[in-house]
Amino acid sequence: MKQLAFAFLSVLALAMFSCKKEYDQIQTVDNNTIQSYISANGLKMMPGDSGIYYQIIKPGDTGNPITDSDVIFYAYSVKTLDGKVVSTDTVLNRVSNYAGLNLFNYRYYSTTTMAPTTAFFPLPVGLQFSIKKYLQKRNGIIRMLIPSSQAYGLAGYTFPDLRVKIPGNESLDYTVYLYNVDSQLAYDTVQIRNYIKNNNLTGFQKTPSGLYYKIVDPGSGTDQIYSTSTVTITYTKRLLLSGIVTENKSLDAAALGGYIAGWQEGLQKINSGGKIRLLVPSGLAYGAIPTSTVEGQSTYNVPPNSIMDYDINVTAVTN
Repeated sequence: MKQLAFAFLSVLALAMFSCKKEYDQIQTVDNNTIQSYISANGLKMMPGDSGIYYQIIKPGDTGNPITDSDVIFYAYSVKTLDGKVVSTDTVLNRVSNYAGLNLFNYRYYSTTTMAPTTAFFPLPVGLQFSIKKYLQKRNGIIRMLIPSSQAYGLAGYTFPDLRVKIPGNESLDYTVYLYNVDSQLAYDTVQIRNYIKNNNLTGFQKTPSGLYYKIVDPGSGTDQIYSTSTVTITYTKRLLLSGIVTENKSLDAAALGGYIAGWQEGLQKINSGGKIRLLVPSGLAYGAIPTSTVEGQSTYNVPPNSIMDYDINVTAVTN
């Protein structure tokens, strides 16, 4: 019996040693790969903990140092060091999360269930750790080279919507912009203001709800629009951050109360025959739910938390 127990312990010790050796080897490979990447691309990176390298592109300069219990909002781009997987900073690459939580609640369209779905997906351990430790404050930009052992490890990871597939043992190159906001509306407001500035737009006003609007034509008709009105309209709809037109169509007479909150609020500022442009924060549009713009089709081409840009012409009003 003693001999059997000794043999079992010997095998267990060998297995544990082998696992540690394999882990040590992965760390060595990660470090060599990252060093070669830094050299080949002429990067100026600082060594951090656990094999992470980082560069502060813009120091965080707002608020107190971030703690685990703080909610942070950031946009990111990520790529594997071999350049085979690249996911740039788009509407989808945004995270709203507790700084100490490495799981993110994500809404997407599932091709399996053919419906909007909510799932938790893991964030690399080294990602938010580096944001907290090295960037520290909001309103900053950081670049990080995260070794595979601090990213998705041996197994790799495929995002729930299948749009990004990270192979196993891949180190990652992240660039993160940490916004100075603590809510989705505040984040959307920053984006809308930047959009107005970058596109030299003028004449917009903001309501207390966060809606931005510009009255192009108040309307020559005598029929004022109320929350209970029935309206006939033509409109163009764009995703604000990408500028992609997702719809350009006319709608038959329908109750204003059946439309998104941003329309219900904005259209009451004009009369029949009027034209208005609305920049609608996500909470007054479709919120965290992915949405199809083609009636009867499950395209879901409006991602979660999308800010919308509308040109609307009200052709008729019934009260």
